[in-house]
Amino acid sequence: MSKVTISWQDKISGTGLHAWARMTSRLSQFQVTGMEHLQAALDRKRPLIFTAWHGMTMMLVGFFANHYDLSKLVLILPDDWRGTTLVVFANKLGVSTFPMNLHGDASMASARQLANLVREVKSGRDAYITPDGPEGPSYIIKPGITYIAQKANATILPIGAYARRGYRVPRWDRYVMPYPFSKIAIQIGEPLVVEKGSDATAVTAHLTNQLHHVTLQAAANFYEKPF
Repeated sequence: MSKVTISWQDKISGTGLHAWARMTSRLSQFQVTGMEHLQAALDRKRPLIFTAWHGMTMMLVGFFANHYDLSKLVLILPDDWRGTTLVVFANKLGVSTFPMNLHGDASMASARQLANLVREVKSGRDAYITPDGPEGPSYIIKPGITYIAQKANATILPIGAYARRGYRVPRWDRYVMPYPFSKIAIQIGEPLVVEKGSDATAVTAHLTNQLHHVTLQAAANFYEKPF
């Protein structure tokens, strides 16, 4: 696993991000739909890979804090300057971090990182992966998640989120920072099991459709269902 050097600026930024996330989690209302899918995935007694589009991560912090043991979660981060603030943020939440090369390089070092991550998940840890991160393009899944799920015999659980009130960062993923006292709708999709020998292209296409579905459904639930 790559080492990440954390500067004092990273510590300040990560601490501030954590304070914002915890305040939002405690002061917001969460409308969670699809908990039966989470239970079905847990009943398999296999590691879980929670997955959502990159821009939704901050909206999901409260869901994980309220419905999941964060100490079991591994967060995959880029092993460069972009991941350092998030290491501080995640560790303050009680989440383990796994910095790694997310550029898709075919180097031996990248292969070792991927193998180490598979072992981490296979040992019983759950993972959170944003398959279009860390730099996009948006809504385009990179190949690693299918490989990890297959090799670690893990269940993929797609999640969508929507909040009307929040700051939308003007960048490729339209990253949402929900405001305190927001209403946040969460939609959990059906578990996806990647069988040995599955066609990676077909799995990726199916997962893409599932992520789009839960994203749109979360927005629909926000407006259409009574809180």
